[in-house]
Amino acid sequence: MKKTAIVTGGASGIGQKTVQNLHAQGWDVWCLDINVPDPSVRVETSPGVSYLQCNVADPQSVRAAISCIAQSVDKIDALICSAGVLRTGRLTDQTPDEVDLMMGVNVKGPWLMVRESVHLLKKNSTPDSPTRVVFVGSISGIRPKVGAGFYGASKAALHVLTGVLAVELAADGILVNAVAPGTVDTPMISAATKTGAAATYKPSGESPLGRIATVDDVANVILLFLDNSTKYVTGTVLPVDGGTRAAFLPK
Repeated sequence: MKKTAIVTGGASGIGQKTVQNLHAQGWDVWCLDINVPDPSVRVETSPGVSYLQCNVADPQSVRAAISCIAQSVDKIDALICSAGVLRTGRLTDQTPDEVDLMMGVNVKGPWLMVRESVHLLKKNSTPDSPTRVVFVGSISGIRPKVGAGFYGASKAALHVLTGVLAVELAADGILVNAVAPGTVDTPMISAATKTGAAATYKPSGESPLGRIATVDDVANVILLFLDNSTKYVTGTVLPVDGGTRAAFLPK
């Protein structure tokens, strides 16, 4: 039987690569994103890949998307929350709207997604045959960065939710883990370094391995969390940063 996954933020970056990887492995994938080919309807771009517009920070939008999915499937095997936003600047310069956006999409969004889809994740899941939730956190939630303080705070909060949800949902056979990427070559990072706030925000740059991450580097670890070999792993926040946070490297 084919497995089914929901991926938020699946129209670009890490989420898009995750959708592609899952589809290549034979999964049916529901891609939820605020930017989709046609926001008014479900769009199936290829057999097994369906796009729905969804603002993950909006409870009604999340509820409508999950309700639509539930009309086609009675269970899901994985929920990957990759939708995220970054607004840069000094803490005292950031606006309430920017903070609300980051906390809404980066923290409230994953919580809403789990809350609305947990009944689909619980269906037929057991500790021996678990379903999976994977959050895309950030190394900024472990090692905060000047110029992106509220972004780091939102990802640190997401890491906390990872652990608490993992314990709360363990008896239901649902594993909850997170990846914590360092600098990744994505449209979000490209946009952040081109804004007026770029003077206060600097990407971490090359890792000790001599490069920044690609979307493949992160998406491949997401797949690892979905593999049967990791069915005893839950509540983990795994850095995917090429060793950036392992020790300070003087320049």
